[in-house]
Amino acid sequence: MKNNVIAIYRRRIAIAALHRMKRKTGGYCLVINLPNKEIETIALDEDVFQKLLIRFEKQSASEFGKESPEFIRKTYLNSPDINGHTEYLTETGKLIIDELLAELEAYARQQYKRGMVKWLDSK
Repeated sequence: MKNNVIAIYRRRIAIAALHRMKRKTGGYCLVINLPNKEIETIALDEDVFQKLLIRFEKQSASEFGKESPEFIRKTYLNSPDINGHTEYLTETGKLIIDELLAELEAYARQQYKRGMVKWLDSK
């Protein structure tokens, strides 16, 4: 049952993150300014956000060990909320998503520095 709750809330957080991104930027792309004045974009969708959240879960599992499922469940329960129009991310959810997007951006810059920008095209 707990894993089912985690999966349900993972999806809710992913959808709320997409809505937040649409409100903030007008689209669903992460724009990365590279050192040589180039701009790369990474298209984000529900699947990408869910994979990023699974990455967060794995990091939590390595940090909290046996207590990680309960930590993830509580964190996920506190991440989305509902207003009169739609679901949105609470401060907890925003922190998680912003950190995951920062990691994604850092990874893209690292790949660029290695001369392997083509990985962006494969996604």
